[in-house]
Amino acid sequence: MMNFDQHKTRGFDFHNPVRIRFGVGCLEEIREITKGYHVILLTTPGFSRRGVVERVKKLIGPALIEVVDTIGPNPELDNLERTARMLQHLSIDMIVALGGGSVIDTAKAMSVMLSRDLETFSLRSHLENDALELDGVGIPVVAVPTTAGTGSEVTPFATVWDSVSMRKYSLTGSQVFPHIALLDPELTLSLPREVTIVTGLDTISHAFESVWNRNANSLTILLATEALRIGLPTLKSLPDALDDIGLRSRMLWASTLAGLAISQTRTALAHSISYPLTMHYGMPHGLACSFTLPSILCFNAKADDGRLEELALTLGFTTVEALNISLQELFQGLGVSKMLREYIRTVEQLEDLVPDMFTRGRSDNNMHQADYDDLVDLGGIIQA
Repeated sequence: MMNFDQHKTRGFDFHNPVRIRFGVGCLEEIREITKGYHVILLTTPGFSRRGVVERVKKLIGPALIEVVDTIGPNPELDNLERTARMLQHLSIDMIVALGGGSVIDTAKAMSVMLSRDLETFSLRSHLENDALELDGVGIPVVAVPTTAGTGSEVTPFATVWDSVSMRKYSLTGSQVFPHIALLDPELTLSLPREVTIVTGLDTISHAFESVWNRNANSLTILLATEALRIGLPTLKSLPDALDDIGLRSRMLWASTLAGLAISQTRTALAHSISYPLTMHYGMPHGLACSFTLPSILCFNAKADDGRLEELALTLGFTTVEALNISLQELFQGLGVSKMLREYIRTVEQLEDLVPDMFTRGRSDNNMHQADYDDLVDLGGIIQA
């Protein structure tokens, strides 16, 4: 087993080409960023209703040639292909994604598809055939996150769902990285309490999953630890101070730090467990990938090579167990169990999905390998 100190001395590769602009009010910079391009804006109906799209349209000005404000949660494969065919006649050389992870992931998929000949390239065929990672140059994406959770603005992954085959895919490759991440905390002020909590839980999950990851290195652990140092206390306070721009800024920055970490490591067991819960029961991703964190932390502590102990100490706890107790108390205060019961009412519902909870490239990233019995052990990983 690798000692934690080896993570600090062994060689590793870290590449993230996304230009990050962070700051209150930085949305205004989109005027200069898009100048001289032919731009489409992807967003949700809610931002049109609230007037945010109109504001962005004025900022982009004549460069904007199309607005698609029909993006929904959990991008569906068939919908993505229909949208690409609808847009393929346009001369597009920049995509602005205004929204949460689903909008940004949709923009990434559009970047890939619209930079290819759709007569010969099929996104479905690419994903179903477990194709190699995508390279090359896609249409530049300007990611403008409006939630603090997914970190999609700095990752080379886009999650794609197929309700026909009941599968979740990951579109992956250097071409999938956004060009620019424009992080304006003001855009997260309108998030309601439950969405704030669920997306914040996604941030926490990304950070933990990157630390206890087989692909972790000294830099990813540094980023993930900082995400937790900022994110854990912020998530505790933010639900009771939703209009606090300082807390909103901290949560958005923690999300991006965690995104930078998983851009290198990917996620692990908690995310692998989450996918069938979202697919079968519509459970929000941030909830689905986080409610198991205390149990998985306990599970991974059995195989700790020192990194979890050091994480606990860095976060101000004397032991991993103390960190775990604090995490459980945080979840109790946020009402995680209550939210979970809105989607899962019986242990049997969880057990029925256990065979689908082992996702290649996710569950096997976990530092301590889990088997079927581990997942059905309700005193272990899964706690309803």
